[in-house]
Formats: sequence, C-alpha cells, structure tokens
Amino acid sequence: MKISGAAVDRFLDGPDTSVAAVLVYGPDRGLVSERCKRLGGAVVDDLSDPFSVVELTAASLKEDAARLSDEARAMSFGGGNRLVLLRGAADGATAALTDYLADPADGAMIVVDAHELGPRSSLRKLFESHDRAAAVACYAAEGRELAKSISEILAEYNVSADRDAVAMLTESLGADRAMVRQELQKLALFVGDGATASADDVAECLVDSGAVSLDQLAFAAGDGKSAAADLYLQKSVAEGVSEIAVLRALQRHFQRLELVVAQASSGKSVSGAVAGLRPPVFFKYKERFERQARIWSHKGLQRALGVLTDAEIACKSSGTPVELVCGRAVLAVSRPS
Repeated sequence: MKISGAAVDRFLDGPDTSVAAVLVYGPDRGLVSERCKRLGGAVVDDLSDPFSVVELTAASLKEDAARLSDEARAMSFGGGNRLVLLRGAADGATAALTDYLADPADGAMIVVDAHELGPRSSLRKLFESHDRAAAVACYAAEGRELAKSISEILAEYNVSADRDAVAMLTESLGADRAMVRQELQKLALFVGDGATASADDVAECLVDSGAVSLDQLAFAAGDGKSAAADLYLQKSVAEGVSEIAVLRALQRHFQRLELVVAQASSGKSVSGAVAGLRPPVFFKYKERFERQARIWSHKGLQRALGVLTDAEIACKSSGTPVELVCGRAVLAVSRPS
C-alpha cells in the first residue's frame, strides 16, 4: 500500500500490525533517515539494542538472500518485537523481499531504506501493491509544507520563530531535511531556550560566507558599482558558489526591486513597499535597498532581468565559457537606468 499525505505521520507513529515491511525512499536522504528512525522507534523500545535491532545492507543479500528472513525470525533477547533495517536497497532486493512477504515473521518489522525510485521500479511496485507492505515517499518540502516543518522542528528545541523569520528560513534553507534540522538546531542554540527567533536572528546566525558574498554582489550591482560587483563575483566563485547561483541571486534581487518600483509607481511609498517584502530585507541593507529602488526605473530593471535570464540560458548550454558569460552579465546589470 502507498502511504501519503496526512496519513504518513499517523502511520509512522503507529504502523498497522498487519504490515510486515515498509519501504522508505526518496531523494531527501535526511527525511528518509528521520522517518526510518521514527518508524523503528514505534516498533522497538530501544533502537540501540543489538538484541532487538539488526542492520543489513542490500549488498549482503546478494551473497545470502536467506539472511533477511533469518534475521527477522531470530528471537529477541528478553522477548519483544524484532526490527530489521535494510540499508541502500534497490530493485536488486526485490526478489528477496518478495519471498519474505510470502511468509513474514510474527512480531517483526523490516524497514527498507532506499534512494529515489521511479514508478517503474520493481521494489516500489512491490511495496505499493502488496497488502502486507507499505511505501512511504520522501520528497523535499517546499512552501507552506516547509514552513510547517520549520515550526515543528524549532518547537522540538522549545524555540519559535516570528512570521518574518519563518519566511526568511523558507526562502534560504536547502531542501534536505537533515541539513534543515542542522541549521535550525544552530538557530535554536543561538536564540536560547524558550525564545522567539526574528528575521535578524536568522540573518546573523545562518547566513554563510557564500550567501554574504552573493548579497554583497547583488547590492554592489544595484548600486551601479561594477568594479565592486566584479570583485564580489570573484570572491563568490572562490568560495565555491556556481555561476548559476550568482545569476539567480541577482535575479532575485532585481525582481524584488522591480516589485517595489512597480508598487511605488502605483502610489505606494518606497519605504512601505520595501517593508512589505517577504522575506524582509535584512535591516543592515534596508536603507541601501530603498535608495536603489529610487534610482532604478521599471524599464531598466526589466532590461537587467532580461540580461540575467539570457545569461543563465547560455550557461546551461554545453561548451559555453560560463565564467565569461556570467562576468559580462554582472557588468551589464551594474548600471542603474
């Protein structure tokens, strides 16, 4: 059976006793790991108990396919349920799992950890169609789902975040669940137990050197300081930032400027339009951003965005000298008009 949506949380905390094996798969490796642990914790009292829990690799089944069944049927010391964690599974493990599901062991659960599996995967088909098995997909959270996850993880550390902080976190955090949790743990330690994190806290705590260089690059370009923009471009690349990431950071900056300029042309004050941006402009850059919104025209911003879009398309073409294309684009948009 396939477990999805709101049913996932209920299943992980209390899996149906008729289910003998669960496939947890997907591109979000952090979420796969987290859900495997959560599911395992619902089966046995102590995941570190070597008498109740055993880990196998998919490679080990190639040498001894019967080991899967043998481990599941082994008696736990002192009684209780038996948990078998099968790591790194793919379609090569389908035959062994098919045999096991034909006659599963009582009081045992097999949790299968796998990477992304396409709809044609024999392993995925087995778990989605078998009445004694279940499949749980793990894809990166986005938008509202990511915002909800952020609030839930922070709550585990007895920390909350205001609306602007959540918006900034949603915008800046990566897709992998493990990385999201790691960054939020740092934020929780930074603000302290019981505190409410603000957008300024997020910016101070979580922005890495690469992101700082990109911010400096974007603001230098917006100021029309082409020499400074080129300097920050070189710094960003030296810090491991890709040319595509540079172009997209500039696109986001100019898109936000375009939104403010459009609202200002409709009668809203520049300060009011900037204050309404989500995620908010970091307070250290706020006055500078407002100044840029006053010197750029809507037509000039559209031109700049066109240059950046064309540059990104060119950088994705094979054989293109991406450093040269990106450098030219940075210089071309560093001219307010």
